[in-house]
Amino acid sequence: MTDPTHPTPEVPVRTSSALRKRLTVGLLAVLCLAAGTVIGDRFIPFRGTGVAADCGGILSTVDMGFIEQTTFTGRRVTATEFTESGAGDAYRLDCAIDGDEKTQLDARVRLTTVGAQAWQDDLKERGRLSGKTKPLSITAAGGQEAAALSGDSSAALYIPCKLEGGATAHLSVSVTSPGASGGDTDSQRLTIAAIASRLANHSVLDAGCLKPLTTVDQSPSFGS
Repeated sequence: MTDPTHPTPEVPVRTSSALRKRLTVGLLAVLCLAAGTVIGDRFIPFRGTGVAADCGGILSTVDMGFIEQTTFTGRRVTATEFTESGAGDAYRLDCAIDGDEKTQLDARVRLTTVGAQAWQDDLKERGRLSGKTKPLSITAAGGQEAAALSGDSSAALYIPCKLEGGATAHLSVSVTSPGASGGDTDSQRLTIAAIASRLANHSVLDAGCLKPLTTVDQSPSFGS
């Protein structure tokens, strides 16, 4: 007869141990997946959008980590809208990136025939070059007039574009980032300026500007 004070271990003890092991492995898998999602959202700007070209293709090398992280798994870009049409003075480019139920980035390229000061005043009036502005370094082909400015969570470029028939105009590139989280930091300013630079270098060809072309440094710096 078995001693009642020393009962034989029952099968459920082994079952409970196996269950704990499965739960531990499952928890580790979930944590690894969450960490991978955070890293992916931080360093892959257009993760999960289904848009591999156009706006995403132009800006694919830009780290969008300056956009605020609003959830445990980080920023999730939900939509990328891109339109590009026309040439010469009819050229238009619009790039909008949405996520976390708000616009994270809004970029526009147009052709303008106004002077640099009128161009700057118009952007400020429309809220596309807000706050304190800082000059960015830029050199135009053939000594033509050019301008590059950094604002609070924004940047704007004024690029010479000579058209068919000899008409002289300028590409106006403006980028605003309502979703930016770094305030008025220099690193954030230069990242947004780099986005404007990539759009400018794409558009100066697609708009039909004639040579010599002004290309912009893809890693901009502040001017004097």
